[in-house]
Amino acid sequence: MGKPIKIAILLLLVLSVSALMFSCGPKPIKQQSVMDTPDYHYQMGMRELNRGNLQAAMEEFGRAKALDPKYPGAYVGMGLVYCKQGNFKEAYKAVDKGIDLNDKFLEGYIAKGRIITKERKGDDWVEKAVKQYNKALKKAEELAKKDPNMRDQARKWKEEAYFYMGETYKNGFKFRDAENAFSRVVEMKGDYAEKANAEWELVQKIVRAAPGTKIGAKIALIPEIDRADLAVLLIEEMKLLDVFEKRRPKTFDTGFRPPADPTKFKAAVQSNKPDITDIQNHWAKRWIEDIVTVGGMSTFPDHTFKPDQKITRADFANVVQNILIAVTGDQSLATKYIGEPSHFPDVPSTHWAYNAITLCVDRGIMHANKIDGSFGLTKPVSGADALLMIRDFQNALRMTF
Repeated sequence: MGKPIKIAILLLLVLSVSALMFSCGPKPIKQQSVMDTPDYHYQMGMRELNRGNLQAAMEEFGRAKALDPKYPGAYVGMGLVYCKQGNFKEAYKAVDKGIDLNDKFLEGYIAKGRIITKERKGDDWVEKAVKQYNKALKKAEELAKKDPNMRDQARKWKEEAYFYMGETYKNGFKFRDAENAFSRVVEMKGDYAEKANAEWELVQKIVRAAPGTKIGAKIALIPEIDRADLAVLLIEEMKLLDVFEKRRPKTFDTGFRPPADPTKFKAAVQSNKPDITDIQNHWAKRWIEDIVTVGGMSTFPDHTFKPDQKITRADFANVVQNILIAVTGDQSLATKYIGEPSHFPDVPSTHWAYNAITLCVDRGIMHANKIDGSFGLTKPVSGADALLMIRDFQNALRMTF
């Protein structure tokens, strides 16, 4: 037997063994109960994933895979766990494996859209994600037409696809498109209706507030803003520096000074930046310095700004009051409501923010609860609510105080 023939036989043996290995794959484990099924473990894994318990979710998806190595949901679920962990390479790999195993398991396309949305890579990530949702919607329609027994499942897939499409549009700052997608989910009145309604209300607020800058749109999506976020919103969305410049009375220096001696030593120019001790490496340092410099917000007595401290409704009212006084020059606004009976069942008239709260409600900048009249002074302020109140504040500033 010649050498070429020996090599050919050896290659044939290697290929045969490899083919045998790949055709066999891992053997499924034995089911231990009627509930011990891939479908059940997939559902449980998704529940754990939504709770944020990634390890438990991965265990459930792993069990589904062990019971049936060709079950697509196991790979799709694992892909979503990898996505949450920020491991996008493995996330795409797992989800694509699930789609390859069964392209009628439409959660695969929806999951891929979610991963693209989470990664946000490139300038066209919104379009790429929406393309995946549209694939799921199209296939759901086809399956429902082909098999009437699939109509309920197809409706669930469509609901899920539209919900996450809304999330993608929202995070891509395409708020009108997000509003339309969420409204379709609400109309379906299915499992996602309540969540979609909350998101629909949020994007409606943002659409009404109409953020004019990208950073304003980003902050609009924050559920609870902090002092740094508010500083940015006041400068970027309210244009507070311009407002102060226009509203403050102009002063003219009419005093005569002799020309400076060019040979005289010039002292170093003093910086007008405020002395703030806790923002040196903060992302919003420049905005905070500007807002403190013009008096839109104040530092604490220890020269800290506490940029990450959450803003309450009482804090917001107090900031608005300070700005109103600064732009109108009317110092009486600071004590206008002191000594009178409280207008609100949850705010005593002796509270430090009572005057500011009453001022804001009287001016229509903030609102009390329409049913019980409470103000909710310790409640947080969302980015969307802050933007809406800033728009009302801008309207109020056009009034005569």
